[in-house]
Amino acid sequence: MSEENNQKIIIRQYVQNYGSLSIIFGFIGIFILSFLLSPIAFIFGILALTNEEYIAGFIGILFSILGVLTSPILMALIHMPTITYIKNGVML
Repeated sequence: MSEENNQKIIIRQYVQNYGSLSIIFGFIGIFILSFLLSPIAFIFGILALTNEEYIAGFIGILFSILGVLTSPILMALIHMPTITYIKNGVML
């Protein structure tokens, strides 16, 4: 009987790192492949906010918005001029 009582139960908690993924994809999306990485970072940011990772989710969403603003491809899709290059008050 003593052998039956010595069983150990291991409970493993699954951790979702949506906030970290949002920050990583958003930061990389500011510099390269922003048309691909910025929407992914935004989605991970929303998922992080729903899982109560507020600071990481907010930073990831902020990085994804910066990535969209610096992406000429995404700005062309929404018919807005890009803010990446301004010379003498004229956007080129």
